[in-house]
Amino acid sequence: MIIKDSGNRTSFKSGATRDIQEGKGRFDLLPWCAIHELAIHCEEGALKYGERNVEKGIPIHSFIDSAFRHLSKYMEGATDENHLRSAFWNIAFAIWTEKNKPELQDIPTRKEC
Repeated sequence: MIIKDSGNRTSFKSGATRDIQEGKGRFDLLPWCAIHELAIHCEEGALKYGERNVEKGIPIHSFIDSAFRHLSKYMEGATDENHLRSAFWNIAFAIWTEKNKPELQDIPTRKEC
């Protein structure tokens, strides 16, 4: 296996160089405390529904509906569960579903745009 090479380099003050990072994502900028909350929600969901249940396929409308409901509860000040974390989880898995199971994109207005 070879190391991929874009042909573009980034040079550092030390004189070292690396293949350019552009277009690969900036993982060093992620809010890790939020990612940790997402992981906790995944753990709790796995205990409730079984591991990787979500990967079986849930229509995107269900994620969007739930995300907005949780955001609404968060904005109302509800503290009965972690509504912001729940909204994040729903949005994350709506994105996952759109990329991995595009046939589950079932929001008519989304398809028309």
